[in-house]
Amino acid sequence: MPQVRTDRLPNGLTTVLIEVPSSHQVLLSLLVRAGSRFDPPGQAGLSHFVEHALFRGNASHPDTQAVFESFERVGEILGAQTGVEYTEFFQVVHPDLLSEALAGLSGFARTPIFPEIEKEKRIILDEILYDYNDRGQLVRLDAIMAELLWGGHPIAQSVTGTRETVAEFGRDDVQSHYAAHYRPANAVLSMAGRLEAGAAQDLVSRTFGGWGESDRGDGAAPGLDGQGAPRAVRGPKLRTVPDSDNQLRIQLSFPTSGYRSADEIALGMLAGILDDGPNSRLQRTLREERALVYYIGCSYTAYADAGQVDISTTVSPDRVEELLEALFEQLQIVREGGVGGEELEAAKRRYRFDLDFSRDSLDAALDRYAWPLLYTDVRTEEAEWAAVSELCASRLSALAAELFARERLHMAVVGPLDSRLEAMIARMVERY
Repeated sequence: MPQVRTDRLPNGLTTVLIEVPSSHQVLLSLLVRAGSRFDPPGQAGLSHFVEHALFRGNASHPDTQAVFESFERVGEILGAQTGVEYTEFFQVVHPDLLSEALAGLSGFARTPIFPEIEKEKRIILDEILYDYNDRGQLVRLDAIMAELLWGGHPIAQSVTGTRETVAEFGRDDVQSHYAAHYRPANAVLSMAGRLEAGAAQDLVSRTFGGWGESDRGDGAAPGLDGQGAPRAVRGPKLRTVPDSDNQLRIQLSFPTSGYRSADEIALGMLAGILDDGPNSRLQRTLREERALVYYIGCSYTAYADAGQVDISTTVSPDRVEELLEALFEQLQIVREGGVGGEELEAAKRRYRFDLDFSRDSLDAALDRYAWPLLYTDVRTEEAEWAAVSELCASRLSALAAELFARERLHMAVVGPLDSRLEAMIARMVERY
């Protein structure tokens, strides 16, 4: 277990410092509880827009070029991502320049001036085009599925927003959303690599300790409690979107519980049994034995209070019926026949390998010891492996029977569809 120091500054900022003496770098991360589910009604994409707008300038570096040059002096370029429940800024920096790097990140996060909003708006409007076809139809599968699964709940809002919502954003909207969410008590600052925790904590206190009431505005940041837990739309549900392509892109999703649930590890293990290498169920039967697809994947996507198990694949139109028959057959087998002891032990062995290999990753260290502090609790490697070891085939079988029930099936298909194919797919979904 690495040396991990977790602390909280007087202003409420949570800090996580992980010493990895053998490393030649330090990975910095600033996590903020600002994501698409917190975007105000009618303003989908605002959290993502604020993330972009922060790069436009701050009190110390008034334009984009100056911002990027400041980060280049201490390491790699600062990266950023906005998700459903959080926004993250991350950078690999040289250990000898940690003080300068923290000062730069502090100024970036604390003192934005939000210039050139219209210019950034044009960039994001262009980014949104990737999600739509030439007829203006949404073709991004995960976005389609969010609408199918979660209906009008905020968790279904698009991370990037729509052309209509983004077109209306003004500087006041950006400043207001920033003030509501970018507060020290609403953030987690972490770092892992070649550092000494005591000295690093002193640097954090000097650079982020002044992030206080004058930076935050009034009141508490919006949180999960005011939204209510998402309730999935009852299935089976199907959405088909004709699009010019040479293959059909297909996603099946089954709603379930999130990472606060006692089933979190079991759901991840069940997804691994279906897809974790050529000997897992879906790859073995649909690819290796029947050569129906080049790619098929299964994953568990978890939020604090909801989750989904997703199966995704691509297939040529002339083989979609055969593929769906084989896929539905495999889901029926696991739903009715459950999970075997041997495949569970094989899945546990792969899990153990992945767990051990993750000990060499700075990203994995921050994912384990920093990211959970946004909405849940930290689970050590030892605690995680103990939970995995306790899983039995009967529990996973019962979970599969519940998860892959007919009323949980949601499916989206995008690609070269005609009326005959759409009708055939609809019949198959109805018979599931």
